[in-house]
Amino acid sequence: MTTRGWHADVPLLTAYLAGSLDAVGGASVEQHLVRCADCRAAIADIVRAPVLKRAWAGVRDTVESPALPLAVRLARRCGVSEPVAVLLAATTSLRTAWLASAFVALGFATAAVLLGGADLLAPFLLVAPMVPVLGVAAAYGPHTDPLESLVGTTPYGRSRLILVRTLAVLVSVLPVTALLGLLLPGPLWLTAGWLGPALALVPVLLALSSFVGPRTGSAVVAIAWSGVVLLSLRVVPATWPVEATQQLVYLALALVSVVVLVVRTHRDRMIGATL
Repeated sequence: MTTRGWHADVPLLTAYLAGSLDAVGGASVEQHLVRCADCRAAIADIVRAPVLKRAWAGVRDTVESPALPLAVRLARRCGVSEPVAVLLAATTSLRTAWLASAFVALGFATAAVLLGGADLLAPFLLVAPMVPVLGVAAAYGPHTDPLESLVGTTPYGRSRLILVRTLAVLVSVLPVTALLGLLLPGPLWLTAGWLGPALALVPVLLALSSFVGPRTGSAVVAIAWSGVVLLSLRVVPATWPVEATQQLVYLALALVSVVVLVVRTHRDRMIGATL
C-alpha cells in the first residue's frame, strides 16, 4: 500500500477497528495509516468519541500510574491504606527472601526437636523468639531503610513507622511459627509458651535500639536470649525458658521496655521541636 492514489475505504477501516482482518491485512492498513493523514482523519470519524476517550484515558493511567507491586496490592486488599502499604512494601524483613529464610530456619529447628524429642527443645526455643526480633531489627534503621529520606522530610512520624512495621513483621511471622509450635512434642502449653519471650524481646529490642541502634540492639538481644537457652540446658529442664515463672519475667521486661520507649520517643519529639 502507498499513500498515492489509494486510500482505505470505510468498510476496510471498520474491519481494521473490529480486529476482523487477517495479520497481513491488519499490518498493511496499520502501516498505511502511519503515513496517510487522510485515512487517519477518516478513521477518527468512525471511532466513537466515548470509546476513544476511554482508550486514551487507559493509556494515560497506565503510563502515569504503573501497576503497584504485589506486596502493596496484597496490603491494599487487607484494608491497609496505600501510603502505609508502600511503606510496608519497602520493609526489608517483609521481602520474600527474608521471610523464606526465616521459615526455613524455623522448619529446621522444628525438625530437630521432632527428631530429638521433648528433651531437645533448644533449637526451637532458640530460633522461634528470635525470628520476630531479627525481623523488627531489619525493618527500620537509617542505614538500611530505602525510604529514610522520605521519612525524614515528611510528617509521617518515625515512631508510627516503626510501630506499623513491627506489627507487620509480627503478623507475617507469628502465625507460621504458631503452626510449627503445634508439632512440638511435650505438654500442650508448650505450643504457646514460646510466645512470651517472642513478644517480650521485641519491645526490649525497640527500647534498646533507641540508645544503641537496631543492629547493636539486635546483637545484644540475640546473645542474651541464646545465653538463657543454652545455659539452661546444663542445670534445668528443657522447658525452663518458657515456664510460668519466666513468663512473668518476660511480661515485666516488656512493660519496662514500653515505658522506656515511650519516654525516649517523647524526649526525641521535644528535642526535635526545639531545633
